[in-house]
Amino acid sequence: MRPNTALLLLAAGLPGLARTQDADKTAAFDWDSITPSRDLCYHDCYHGFRCARLVLPLDWQNATDARTIALAVIKLPAVVPASDPSFAGPILTNPGGPGGSGVAFIQSFGRRLRAIVDKPGRRHYDIVSFDPRGMENSRPRADCFPGDALTRDAVMLEARGHGALDSSRLAVPYALGLHHGFGVRCLAAEAQGLGGGDIMGYMSTPSVARDMVEIVDKIEELRKHDARHGDGEDRPELKKRSGHHDHDHDHGHDVARLQYIGFSYGTILGNYFASMFPERIGRIVLDGVSNANDYSTGPGWLTNTVDADEIAARFFSGCHAVGPAVCALARSADASAADIHARVDAWLNAIDESPLTAVAPSGNVVAATSRDVRELMGSVLYSPIRLFKVLADILNATMAGDTAAFVAAMDLAGSIPHLKDACTVGTNVTDEPNVSRIEGGFSVFCADGDSLLHKDTAWWRRYVDKQLQTSSLMGAYWAGIRLSCTAWPFRTNWSFKGPFTTPPAVTVTVPGAPVRGKPAAPLLFLSARLDPVTPLSAARAMAALHPGAGLVVQESLGHCAIATGDSRCTANIVADYFESGVVPTHEAACSVDCGPWDKNCSLSSMSLPVHALHVPQKRRFPLGLW
Repeated sequence: MRPNTALLLLAAGLPGLARTQDADKTAAFDWDSITPSRDLCYHDCYHGFRCARLVLPLDWQNATDARTIALAVIKLPAVVPASDPSFAGPILTNPGGPGGSGVAFIQSFGRRLRAIVDKPGRRHYDIVSFDPRGMENSRPRADCFPGDALTRDAVMLEARGHGALDSSRLAVPYALGLHHGFGVRCLAAEAQGLGGGDIMGYMSTPSVARDMVEIVDKIEELRKHDARHGDGEDRPELKKRSGHHDHDHDHGHDVARLQYIGFSYGTILGNYFASMFPERIGRIVLDGVSNANDYSTGPGWLTNTVDADEIAARFFSGCHAVGPAVCALARSADASAADIHARVDAWLNAIDESPLTAVAPSGNVVAATSRDVRELMGSVLYSPIRLFKVLADILNATMAGDTAAFVAAMDLAGSIPHLKDACTVGTNVTDEPNVSRIEGGFSVFCADGDSLLHKDTAWWRRYVDKQLQTSSLMGAYWAGIRLSCTAWPFRTNWSFKGPFTTPPAVTVTVPGAPVRGKPAAPLLFLSARLDPVTPLSAARAMAALHPGAGLVVQESLGHCAIATGDSRCTANIVADYFESGVVPTHEAACSVDCGPWDKNCSLSSMSLPVHALHVPQKRRFPLGLW
């Protein structure tokens, strides 16, 4: 067994909902030490980062509503000062989710992004992100169980108990009943003023996109302030002459444009932003593209997993190709990948009849079935380079009777909540660190999608069947995402259903002089050739809706291109785009430097500190990097 196997699996985002047991105390930061402000006031935080708490309106649709939020904003500064001629301003980024923490993401992924977009001596960028409204370090926070971690964990344990949605006739109605109860609990928490100050009705993607407009404006205001005081200089390429219908801005003045890289759900956010505020577009890169129409209308989330089973097949074929010396599941007598696949399938069938049992390191009693293994395998599809070999090791050991690594991984990932550690019950604790609050994600994607209230059991069984027809491996899990909206009680204050399109960008001959009311550049879309949850077909469909958009297909497996593997070709196209705004005229293909079964293959410029592991991501953040 390779060292740190369980931590690697957790870093990839094993399914689970409980709290992470380890914390990186050296990276701790007290956000309450920063006084929220209507201006960006940065403070040193973590190690080499700058943090701010930005006060914004709760309700962008009602100017008379005085309620506010405080966004947690983080910046990885450029390697040159703002006064340097090569400084090219901020690039905002979102790691997906919905609800992924930009604060955690920047700490682990920011330097990798900066290395990709920077052109030494020519272009250097700040990398900026934020915890979206209602999430993580932003306040107020969506929370249906404030100060009551024990009850939260008990609900999560009950959710695990009903089994996969395709496990029996009773699984779907039981899940529906549990979600009805969850909705009642959330509604009561907000009615009592305990669940985040009414935030759960104001977390839809249009509101987050509008928050981004304000973040860009506040960055521009700070830049101008610093320039007047000799701390920076006027960077005209970051500005525009306003022509927006948004009456919160003076149409006669230049305002800032967005430079952005969004991943997974972050492509939904970027697509909303571009479609709602097209004249605010500076440079927008969308990596790991989700179909915004499928996301926002109809039953929803039906087009995501079309390639998942193919990637799983590539796991087995790759294992056979490299053989036992590299892949622990392979045997010298195997005639083909089908032999490996058949052994695993036979074992999965067997453990449904006789579950794996063990006592986890936390003391939890574990009974694991094929559902747990399939969710593990589905999570690994997100990051083949880091985890294909690790998965082979764990499956091989577990099939041989050594369940320690598999159960330890489940335990670390929080697949079974650690009830004994839920010590905050009854103590009126309002800020529990490292708690997975799934209601944050519900508050976004249930608000963005069409209402599914009052759909009956028969309707949901048909929905589960559709998902299983798309992916036998991930379908049951994926169906549970939209099922969580069956009784979500909050109505959004701001809905947007498209069209997801932009006017043609206007090419300018004078740098820094974009045309008023027009995008400064077309959008650039990136996709892995095979992605388990944001397939290439979605990237092609979305790029076709934006005139002049470019599309780069990286010849790799996994979720998102930049996060999937190193590719000098992809990185050069992205860096050139941020400098010039030019996209490939045809669908471009880029190779990767190495693949999942290659020796010493890893992602450069990427760290995985414990604080970035945070909480298990794939169940909480199905459309996220973390």
